[in-house]
Amino acid sequence: MAVIIRRATRNQIPEIVKFVMASRAKTFPGQGQTTLPDLAHFQETYIEHRDGCFLTAHGEDDQIVAAIGYLAYEPRFAQLDLGHDRVVEVVRLYVDPSWRRAGLASRLFAELMRHAHEAGIGRLYLHTHPHLPGAIQFWERQGFVILDVQETTRWGSVVHMSRLSDPSSSFLEPHIVPNTGMPKPNNLFGASHQQIQGF
Repeated sequence: MAVIIRRATRNQIPEIVKFVMASRAKTFPGQGQTTLPDLAHFQETYIEHRDGCFLTAHGEDDQIVAAIGYLAYEPRFAQLDLGHDRVVEVVRLYVDPSWRRAGLASRLFAELMRHAHEAGIGRLYLHTHPHLPGAIQFWERQGFVILDVQETTRWGSVVHMSRLSDPSSSFLEPHIVPNTGMPKPNNLFGASHQQIQGF
């Protein structure tokens, strides 16, 4: 199936917001349908901001079938030290169920990485959850490493991950100990990874 990947434009915003909110409702049922701040201020966050980018994938009927974006990282997790590079947060990766398992998510992320690298972004951050099938493994295949696993009352386990934006660094970056910037010993990473797999 042919897919076209595009960078978001202002006239696409209503369609993008509708797709993301519908996808989010299926992924996180019961979380409410209030428009999220980044979507409510989509133009300022993803189109006008130098650390913003949003991509959509379109099928043959030109309907959105997948989406992904990054926005300026807000350092709201005290246990993480992501260094002094320009850091963005990867968000809103959703793929229509009928288009899954065809490599579309990887294609979208590769294109997002290209934009980040060309924009001079230093590091990409994201967080995900063990209850999302295959999410941790998917992001590890994209070169992300686990920085921390946080337990929360609202979201359960939150897995914080990061990677450099340089495509050549995909699988070469050391695992980082939070708040130190120092490589995490392999045995500690292995233990935390096993803990995550057991959720």
